[in-house]
Amino acid sequence: MVAPQRDSTRQKTARRKESGRSGSFGFAQGRRDDGVRQENPRGRGEPRPYKENCCGGRKAPAADGGRCKGRFAGRMPALLKERGVRFTVLGAGMMGCATVYDLGRAKDVTEILVGDFDLVRAEEVAKKYGGGKARAVFVDVRNTGELAKLVAGSEAVLNCTQYYWNLKVMKAALEARVNYLDLGGLFYTTRKQLEMDEEFQGIGKLAILGIGSAPGIANVMARYLADQLDRVEFAGVYNGSKDFQTYADAMSFGFSIATILDELTIAPMEFSKGRFVQREHFSGAEPMTFRKPIGKLVMRHSIHSEVATLPLSFESKGIRGASFKINYDPHLIEAVRLLTGIGLMEQKPVKVGDTEIAPRAFLEKILKSRPPSGKSPKDVETIRVIVRGRKGGKKKKLLLDATARHTTNPNFSAVARDTGFPISVAAQMIANGSIEAKGVQAPETVIPAREFLKEMDRRGIRISGATWR
Repeated sequence: MVAPQRDSTRQKTARRKESGRSGSFGFAQGRRDDGVRQENPRGRGEPRPYKENCCGGRKAPAADGGRCKGRFAGRMPALLKERGVRFTVLGAGMMGCATVYDLGRAKDVTEILVGDFDLVRAEEVAKKYGGGKARAVFVDVRNTGELAKLVAGSEAVLNCTQYYWNLKVMKAALEARVNYLDLGGLFYTTRKQLEMDEEFQGIGKLAILGIGSAPGIANVMARYLADQLDRVEFAGVYNGSKDFQTYADAMSFGFSIATILDELTIAPMEFSKGRFVQREHFSGAEPMTFRKPIGKLVMRHSIHSEVATLPLSFESKGIRGASFKINYDPHLIEAVRLLTGIGLMEQKPVKVGDTEIAPRAFLEKILKSRPPSGKSPKDVETIRVIVRGRKGGKKKKLLLDATARHTTNPNFSAVARDTGFPISVAAQMIANGSIEAKGVQAPETVIPAREFLKEMDRRGIRISGATWR
């Protein structure tokens, strides 16, 4: 990778002062990858302080829901650069399809590169969803140099690949000097990505981490609610969904098999009493009722990126707690417990004849090789955010929902829509100047909340709650 030109310490300090930043950023050194207990949330590599927004340090009024006051505020999706805008979308899976579709419908987007290791798949996605603007290219994200050449000249690279590749794609974006967005990093990868803040600052570009549904829409809703409070004590994200399609068994997956298995097997993290704490798998059962047709569900802790950034972003408001919970099919939980019990979730290779193979890799291969069910999801998903705190000395509890439904034309699941559309919208907001921040950021620190949520609502991802207007 070609390293970006380094500024002097004096230049860096001046740049931080101009943007309202000061001090050291990131997580403390010595983080263990096997879990973090009672760790101070401050350190190197964290997102910018809460007071900053898309306009480089100007604080949004508390009652304004994070509304951007920059010169491009409220003008999405107009004012893209006159030369036309090219975006590169990596990953031609379900989420990538929705992202390409949304970009293809944007009148000011002139070119979309759809990159995937499976060129045939990329060609299908570009032709079907790209609105005549997309072309497919072969991509091996492991080859940073070649990837950098491919994405050079794009306004941004939208990383819809498996989160394992986030760091490599970020390095390619640095080398190509382009903006970067992804769909999340399951806490630990996100933390590593935050450490690249200074490098993106150095090239004057922005990297937004986790801008799908959750993380993504959830983070922006948390910002919208937090802006209405003087103090924030707790921010909780709840991912409630129900699929009314019938499948042969509980091991039918709506998105990346590897990611789902990771969510089910990596110990969840919670921010509790001002510390990051590791929780037991499927713990913290909390009954919750969502609007019909979802109804009553039981929410449980799961590993997720929101917990990695919300405590840092809202630290100045005194946050003491943050969590992510999701409902899993009870049959899936039992299946995972069984597979874990017999060792099929182990990453350490075992010898089988003359070959060594990791049981987890073998399981993924088996699951991926099963013939498709031929059935499309009939799902409904609600991302709910609850923020508790104080306003004028009085306790407040604020709630906001974002609900997506599957569609038949195009044939997208609710999960694909509320994950693939947000990254497209955020990329367009960077291009049209609605987001002007630089460095590595979480969605809640740079995206103008009201404008973004209105764009979600306009795409059929319905925003609701007593404070939404």
